[in-house]
Amino acid sequence: MTDKKQLEVLKKSVEEWNKWRKDNSIYRVDLTEADLHGVNLDGADLGVVNFSKANLRRASLVGANLAEADLGGATLVEATLDEADLRWADLSKADLKGAKFYGTNLNEADLSEANLKGAELYGTNLAEANLRGANLSKSELGKTVFGDIDLSETKGLDEVIHKFSSTVGTDALQRSKGKIPEKFLRGCGLSDWEIESAKLYQPGLSAQEVDNILYRVHDLRVGQAIQINPLFISYSHKDGAFVDEMEKHLDKKGIRFWRDIHDVTAGRLEKVVDRAMRLNPTVLLILSEASVQSDWVEHEARTARELEKELGRDVLCPVALDDAWKTCKWPERLREQIMEYHILDFSKWENGEEFGKVFGKLIDGLDLFYKEK
Repeated sequence: MTDKKQLEVLKKSVEEWNKWRKDNSIYRVDLTEADLHGVNLDGADLGVVNFSKANLRRASLVGANLAEADLGGATLVEATLDEADLRWADLSKADLKGAKFYGTNLNEADLSEANLKGAELYGTNLAEANLRGANLSKSELGKTVFGDIDLSETKGLDEVIHKFSSTVGTDALQRSKGKIPEKFLRGCGLSDWEIESAKLYQPGLSAQEVDNILYRVHDLRVGQAIQINPLFISYSHKDGAFVDEMEKHLDKKGIRFWRDIHDVTAGRLEKVVDRAMRLNPTVLLILSEASVQSDWVEHEARTARELEKELGRDVLCPVALDDAWKTCKWPERLREQIMEYHILDFSKWENGEEFGKVFGKLIDGLDLFYKEK
């Protein structure tokens, strides 16, 4: 049961709570089933606290110490846990729908049967975590670390939304016995030959099956160049059909890319996309009547130009679906910057033959692959 005196101190202020913890370190903190929905506990020392079945819906726990805390069965729907320390924490059967884990340390945390639908896991450390039976459908990943972890019984991996690449260790492939959806591995950024080679971790393969996998790995590795720069496609949601067609052609080439979708009314880029722009990328900017109506195009162009100065190479690659960009109400300086690029015309993209011709020129011009000196 919740210790009411402890709960009262916690609700006063984080400063008073942290002082109390320091002065009363020998006491076990029991906040079982406590109602803490919407509270601000940023920076709080909550290590080893028992939050079993507590209500922390929409609570803010940015930078909080929750190492070894018991959050089993707790409700943390839409909670903010950015940069929190959750090492060795028990989050089994916790409801984490829509929770935010930017830069959060979940090393060796128990997330078995946890509900992570729609959670945002950017820069999250999940090394050695227990995700058995956890549901990750519609969760968003980027620079997430899956090291020494068994993903074979994790649910919803083929429905994960990959904002940019993540790390999947060979130890994770081994522990998962090759039972990780190809779609998930592709979204994490693994190449086709790496995905094929992961099948070698499947137990009970016959000698012939091993040979067949190795032959396919050889063919894929020889036939595809090594992609060294991530490709981001930045576009308006109204141009989704064009990007779907682009995806088919990129997949055939074995090119890994990540979608950076914008709503016309959404305004500027989210901070996570700004972070992605620091990953030495190439950005395919889709210019159309829909996209030029929003200010994210200007933001994207400005950010890309800054990166180009740092990297000494082109980052932005604009392509046009129509001529709206030529007459839209952009600042003159932005128009001049966009016109400095060679803008490929995809206005006839619905014609398969025409699409193929322009696509070939696009790939030839993109700086994505390793080149021998």
